[in-house]
Amino acid sequence: MLKKTEKGGSRLEQEICAFTGHRPGHFPFGYQEEHPDCVHLKNAIGQTIAVLAERGVTTFISGMAQGVDLWAAREVLRQKEENPAIRLIAVQPCTDQARNWPMEARKEYDDILACSDERICLHDRYTPYCMMERNRWMVDHAGLLLAVYDGSKSGGTAATVQYAQTKKREIWFLDPNTLQLVALTPPEEDQLSF
Repeated sequence: MLKKTEKGGSRLEQEICAFTGHRPGHFPFGYQEEHPDCVHLKNAIGQTIAVLAERGVTTFISGMAQGVDLWAAREVLRQKEENPAIRLIAVQPCTDQARNWPMEARKEYDDILACSDERICLHDRYTPYCMMERNRWMVDHAGLLLAVYDGSKSGGTAATVQYAQTKKREIWFLDPNTLQLVALTPPEEDQLSF
């Protein structure tokens, strides 16, 4: 039986962080990963992952979408070289998730899958709800959500944040525009305003 922590989740849940965030097209720099703003954002994601690892997070969950999910997964794998105690779980909404991606993006996706500690695939093929199911699965299996989020009211990232709030998860918001990090523990989530 798992012990409950003071924050309400099991100790195991508190050691697990899921990622959510926008796809590259949502950002002004788009798919230009070498753009200075993208580099700064990826560095901020890496610094946040390092802080989480220092605070006892040992497992990170990526939904493997282009953008924040893959940037964060890549950073976990990079930090794992120096800190082998951390793990990456790659959660695919469907086996053909990357089917229509550019070749370079598919290669990165396949490389991250191959290097992840665990791979979970929820559906054999794409379904209209598989992305939402993936997002909910990640929140259900993590005590903390790192949301690279600009406060948009619609989209998958917004829906994942809202679901995490209903599940009383701790949420760390990294604003992609200001790179400001705000950590909220339940029940403070209603105080957020961007």
